[in-house]
Amino acid sequence: MRRAVISSVVLVVAAFVASSGVAGADKSQRGKFETLSAGTAMGLDIEGVAKIRRTSARTLVKVHVRGLEPGTTYAAHVHAAPCGAANPGGGHYKHDPAGPGQPPNELWLSSERGDPQAGITANPGGVAHGRASADWVARPEASSVVIHAVPSGGTTAGGPKIACADLG
Repeated sequence: MRRAVISSVVLVVAAFVASSGVAGADKSQRGKFETLSAGTAMGLDIEGVAKIRRTSARTLVKVHVRGLEPGTTYAAHVHAAPCGAANPGGGHYKHDPAGPGQPPNELWLSSERGDPQAGITANPGGVAHGRASADWVARPEASSVVIHAVPSGGTTAGGPKIACADLG
C-alpha cells in the first residue's frame, strides 16, 4: 500500500512538472512579422521571423527581419500583448512588473552582442538580425516582438510601432 501511494505521488509530481514548464522545460515559439500601419505609412513592407526560447533558467529571443531602410537602426522589444490588440503588442514586457522599463528587466533586441540598448540595424539590403537574452524565464504574457522606428534624436526605448510578430 505504501509503495502504491509513493508511486502515485511521484506520478502526480512528474505530471505537474511536465505541464507547468518547470525543471528542465525547454519551450520554443515563433511568429511572423506583419507590417503595422505606421510602417506602411513609411513605405516599408516588413517581413521576417521572431523566436523565443524559454529554458528552465533563461529566455532567449531572436529576430530576422527584411524590408527595413538600409543602414537604419530600429528599436525591438518583447511586448506583453498580441499584435491584434487595439494597441498592437501593448506595452513592453517586464520581468518585474514594478521594475524599471529597460534591460535587464525588459528584453530589448540588439544586433550588437553585449549592448541590449543598441537596437537592430539593417544592413545595405534592408535585413536586420537581433537577439536578447535574460537570466530569468519570461511568463506567458511575453507574447510578441514589436519593432519601432526610432525618431530623429530618439533612443531605442521606443518610437512608432512599425511591425509586430506574435510569439506562439
